[in-house]
Amino acid sequence: MSMNREAYRLANEIRTDFQADGDRLMERPEDLDMKTYEANALQEIRKEKRKARRTFGKMAVAACAAVTLLTGTVVFRQEVHAAIDRIAWSLENALGLSGDLADYREVIHTSVADKGYVVTLQEAVISEEKLTVNYTVQREDGQPMEQYLTPMEILYVNGKQPGGGAGGSASFLDETQTVLGVEMSYDIPGVDLSGENEFQIRIGALGSGNEVRGKWDFAFTADGAALMADTRRIAIGKEFTLPDGVTVTLEELTMNELEQRISFTKSGATNYIQQVLAVDSEGHQVEFGLRSADETSGYLSNEEIIDDGRLSDTAERVTMTFGVIELPEESGQITDDFEPVGEVFELELQ
Repeated sequence: MSMNREAYRLANEIRTDFQADGDRLMERPEDLDMKTYEANALQEIRKEKRKARRTFGKMAVAACAAVTLLTGTVVFRQEVHAAIDRIAWSLENALGLSGDLADYREVIHTSVADKGYVVTLQEAVISEEKLTVNYTVQREDGQPMEQYLTPMEILYVNGKQPGGGAGGSASFLDETQTVLGVEMSYDIPGVDLSGENEFQIRIGALGSGNEVRGKWDFAFTADGAALMADTRRIAIGKEFTLPDGVTVTLEELTMNELEQRISFTKSGATNYIQQVLAVDSEGHQVEFGLRSADETSGYLSNEEIIDDGRLSDTAERVTMTFGVIELPEESGQITDDFEPVGEVFELELQ
């Protein structure tokens, strides 16, 4: 598979994507480069699985969650407001999940209009160090949109910008392209989301390139206690040595209605993208791909969940193969050739 030039351009122009203040400056520039480089490389590997959607990723912002709205709702002309109310697009639909997030999601349906566009924050759910939300974007006059105007936002937790990354996908929800649906997941490392926190999403532009600049702000409080309480945790404790000598220890498999992930620690930075291929005792095959990492830790996420592929809740065991994909140092190409590392192992799930 060839990695497109746009992904490499984004990786090479990382400094234009980061805020020039806050905790992000505590990280070395080369660390930031590698994080965004990895993120864009991973997007290319996943493209074949998401042909029906436009995917995008960025490493400049961190995140929030939603329970109680603190800001007011903008009042629209009656016909515009009625049109917005008719849109029903849940997080399950946005993520391609068949599971039920009703016990964990917050239904917000709050709309803000500016510069002729209406952004609606539909629903949100938070899990451990992560927030997932879905937006809709429309023209206020109801006319079709000619491009993907995805929100470009800054996220705050308790008034501060936490370090972390974000990525998601977008697609039009109707054939006439009048409603754009956007799902976003935000990593929030180092923040306890099990207790109540205050969050803000400040959207300053829609789209990139010929963006529409304006102000679409949301604020709310939330905690993720319910989903965290219903998360299954299975210890792994397997150590692997990568071809460059870096050691990676798979620590824990966690599973809930929103996601399945494998957390890990590592001894240092590496040019290898970690993956785990898994087959449960009921025959379900899934791939855990690198979603978030720094020099010492990170996690792999089940990439098949968007197609409702997950390890079964009733499976007794799972067989896992750990491996890597090497990032090219100079070439504009990356392959998805999976190189197994270490021995195949099994986990008991029940």
